[in-house]
Amino acid sequence: MILTVTMNPSIDTRYSVDHLVIDDVNRVTPAKTAGGKGLNVSRVLVQLGDDVVATGLLGGHSGAYLGELMDADGITHRFTPIAGESRTCIALLHDGNQTEFLESGPTVSAEELEAFVGNYADLVSKASCVTLSGSLPKGVPADTYARLVAIAAETGVPVLLDTSGAALDAALEADVKPTLVKPNLTEINGLLGTSFTSDDLSDLRQTLAADVRFAGIPWVVVSMGAAGSVAFHDGRTLRARAPRIEAVNATGSGDSTIAGFAHAIAAGSDAEEVLRCGNTCGTLNAMDPQTGHLVMDKWDEIYQGVEISEL
Repeated sequence: MILTVTMNPSIDTRYSVDHLVIDDVNRVTPAKTAGGKGLNVSRVLVQLGDDVVATGLLGGHSGAYLGELMDADGITHRFTPIAGESRTCIALLHDGNQTEFLESGPTVSAEELEAFVGNYADLVSKASCVTLSGSLPKGVPADTYARLVAIAAETGVPVLLDTSGAALDAALEADVKPTLVKPNLTEINGLLGTSFTSDDLSDLRQTLAADVRFAGIPWVVVSMGAAGSVAFHDGRTLRARAPRIEAVNATGSGDSTIAGFAHAIAAGSDAEEVLRCGNTCGTLNAMDPQTGHLVMDKWDEIYQGVEISEL
């Protein structure tokens, strides 16, 4: 079983209008999904045929509705209830643009967090792989992901961490490291105080190797947008390039990539297969208008078109 963690889920609501009229009425038909990075991961894993359980924090009427949306997506879930109301996030697609309104979400009490940690520890004991994705809600300490990594490590379960900011900093500073981190090029430059481009991978490799924060992390994958991604794994540097496509909706492609990585790592695949699977999932998500959803009838075409080379 693959366990996905979404600490700050949301009802993701998408409105589409050809042209946004300011200071007037715009009539829309909403499309609602169970949102949050970890739930995007969950949807893709369901499509890949994995046994997946989603967990995290849910509260109020919005939390109950999120549970219904997960049921509709075929996602098995065991969230910890909290008193606060789960958030709603709105994406407005208009005039060829996407404007987003993101609620910060509820404040979580110390008691609610401890209840979640107990639930998580029980689920981890049954898991073959864990993904930790997205932001932490208010009231949750920045070192919480580091704590969850350590709990999984006690039973030898690999953990894929996809977050940023203080939560990522705390995980990198911790004694027990995640199995995989996936910053983008901007984020890794921010962490290292550098300005590397996709043409500076040799220098990036040397800088990462000299930084003690990344010591002991088996997979450091840096996404580089249209330039693909590069993975630093067990002393190897592997470059992945997906075939060029016409993107329909790239939102959730990073989450879909994490799902592909988790799928392959849980199956015990080799490094090339891990990268090929992750990049295939990320690309197929960008071809689908739904977030965290793959155009599965294009799987063979994209999978075979992913190029993996060693630098």
